[in-house]
Amino acid sequence: MRLTITRSLCLALAGLAGLAAASNATRAGQRDDKPTRAEFMRQKLVFAKDVLEGLALEQFATIEKGGKALRRLSGAAEWEVPTIPNATDYVMMTTDFQRHTDELVKQAKAKNIDGATLAYVKLTMGCVQCHKFIRDTGK
Repeated sequence: MRLTITRSLCLALAGLAGLAAASNATRAGQRDDKPTRAEFMRQKLVFAKDVLEGLALEQFATIEKGGKALRRLSGAAEWEVPTIPNATDYVMMTTDFQRHTDELVKQAKAKNIDGATLAYVKLTMGCVQCHKFIRDTGK
């Protein structure tokens, strides 16, 4: 009887060890690090396209959801560009982006398509201006 319990215990421990090894191997194939800046910006573009779709179809829930997602992204560490000169200008542009996303969400909640559209246009203009700024300061 004791031999059977010991054997069962050993088999169970071996099984757990195998599962742990398989789990570690699976995790090793996955990235635990942050997304690259390009991946991060691609996600921002997806959310912006979602907002545009919501505006075109007058789907306020879609506009609000996309606006909130953009606002969350603006607080992520990947948003920061600490190595650029004139970081004060970058911080101002980020603040403007956040203000425009807040306005977008506010207008979507109010079901004001014109107000939401205007906020989106301002948001988009700010994105283009900021990306130009980053490109120009990188030269």
